[in-house]
Amino acid sequence: MSGSETEFNAIQISCLSEMANIGVGHAATAIAQMTSKSFQMSVPIVRSVELESIPLLVGSVEELTVGIYMPVDGDVPGHMAFLFPWRSAQAFWRMLLGQAPDSPEQVGELEASVMLEVGNILNSSFLNAISEMCGLPIHATPPLLAIEMAAAILQTIVLEATNTDSHALSIETKVSCEEEHAEGHFLFIPTLGGLKRLFGALGLSEAA
Repeated sequence: MSGSETEFNAIQISCLSEMANIGVGHAATAIAQMTSKSFQMSVPIVRSVELESIPLLVGSVEELTVGIYMPVDGDVPGHMAFLFPWRSAQAFWRMLLGQAPDSPEQVGELEASVMLEVGNILNSSFLNAISEMCGLPIHATPPLLAIEMAAAILQTIVLEATNTDSHALSIETKVSCEEEHAEGHFLFIPTLGGLKRLFGALGLSEAA
């Protein structure tokens, strides 16, 4: 089932936006504690997207992208990913390490480890916000890091989501620290069954 076959009403989108705001607030606090720097994160846009349109979120199918991906288990199973276009990933590395690699070939163990840890914080904070609000157990699995073109990095995710009857939610996020700014996308791709359980636990009508 493609994402275009499921629509959300204003209350459902508002609820998802609130979860995202809480999640990134927790993430910003955790990253600030980890780095001893002040981070600001915002959630300007939450929207549903068709699975096949996911690679276009970062600009184009050929856009070099840094992605942190993790499958999600529990009552709202599916997939979660955080995507940075390469230039935003470089900005994020500068925020965290004071410098950034010029190319993917220069990404070493330190850069990969830091990005995995931050991705884990970002994704887990959002999942924890959902779990706390709806009272359902949701478990993140260890994250994976990929640096490839947008189409390649998301091909497996989209294929698995299509096979499990899932729906994609895009949560555009902006991160800033001192003079650096980065833009990225949370992707939350729950199965439709999990999505119904989530809205049911919140006392909202199912997605149409």
